[in-house]
Amino acid sequence: MTRVIEYRDPVENCPGFLVYDRMDSRLAAGGCRMSADLTADTLRTLAARMTLKQRVLGIGVDGAKCGIAYDPRGPERAAVLARFVRFLEGELRTRFSMGCDMGTRFEELERIAADAGIGSVKVAIRHAQQITDTEFRARMGLLDIPVGPLTLGQRRAGHALAHAALAAATHSGRRLTQVTVALQGFGNLGRAAAAALLDEAVRVTAVTDAYGCAIDPRGLDLARMLTIDQIRPVPGLLGDPMRLPKEALFDLPADVMILAGGEDAMSPAQAAVVPVPIVAVGANCGLSETAEQLLTDRGVLVVPDFIGGIGGSASMEALFGPTATPDPREVLDTLAAMMRELVGDILCGARDRGVSARRIALDIAAAAGPTGDRPYGTSPYRVSRAAPRGRRAAVVPAPPTEEETR
Repeated sequence: MTRVIEYRDPVENCPGFLVYDRMDSRLAAGGCRMSADLTADTLRTLAARMTLKQRVLGIGVDGAKCGIAYDPRGPERAAVLARFVRFLEGELRTRFSMGCDMGTRFEELERIAADAGIGSVKVAIRHAQQITDTEFRARMGLLDIPVGPLTLGQRRAGHALAHAALAAATHSGRRLTQVTVALQGFGNLGRAAAAALLDEAVRVTAVTDAYGCAIDPRGLDLARMLTIDQIRPVPGLLGDPMRLPKEALFDLPADVMILAGGEDAMSPAQAAVVPVPIVAVGANCGLSETAEQLLTDRGVLVVPDFIGGIGGSASMEALFGPTATPDPREVLDTLAAMMRELVGDILCGARDRGVSARRIALDIAAAAGPTGDRPYGTSPYRVSRAAPRGRRAAVVPAPPTEEETR
């Protein structure tokens, strides 16, 4: 049952909303979006996608999403966002675990919560997880610790996306030392994915943003690109690579394409011809239904957005699921292992049943429900380091659909 809490900014008169997709669990999680044309219907769609992510992971958390209809570049942005977060104080203290989304940054949300005396936009986790304030703060503090060029908090979503893409490549019989990746988007999500690919020494041959595409078949210098200010356009980050229009990315061959640059990142016309065998989608609604179907019909393996973009949810399981407080690198390692297990399960199921990865992921989510008294610590994909590789939760069998029996 969906629940919508409405808000109206007393100064700018812009509407805001908090949408709970379900009311089954003690905790609900989702990001805060700021966009001039934001509607409650958009947030309902996004909240439902958050529920899918939690259910696929097998954790006891419902999906939610909040946001305010204001231009994030507007002159009163900071004040509008602060008033909205303060309005949600009661929900933040009891049930809603807030993250960032388009138009907001996690650091600023945390700062607003601290200034308002809430403590953290994720303080609801402490109550739902039944841990002390000291333990909660110790684990949340890990998100501010640098791991390579970015902090753990900055890395987690893109780290999961990159490892979802690499798991798909491995499942398809490719050696990571020989894999080439084309990366669409170099904002928060794309840069974090790039950091993970750099750690794995994977060759990224093309990166694009709104300003153009940088290309080097030998592999772009990601280490240097990640040291340069994020506001710099991709075509100007390096001196040597070839520079082309951003659309050129979809004409270039690669083993894997990672979509980390917003909604509808690939048009149906591009999906009909893009010369890649694997596409991993990280941004919410990064592929339209039409574009995804065109890719699937061509035999392209598509990791859907609610799997490639699952990193925020999975990282909370990696952070709060273990009995002992992990260190930042352990969180990333656990997150990578979770993505290998999850994507492996999904792709094995898709192969065995002859259906899309999306269909299998939806079946896993449909068969799951709230589990246990605590939201985190129940995912079957967070295997211990002592467990043998390949010990996965079984894909829930589903009766064949009419399409499968034809």
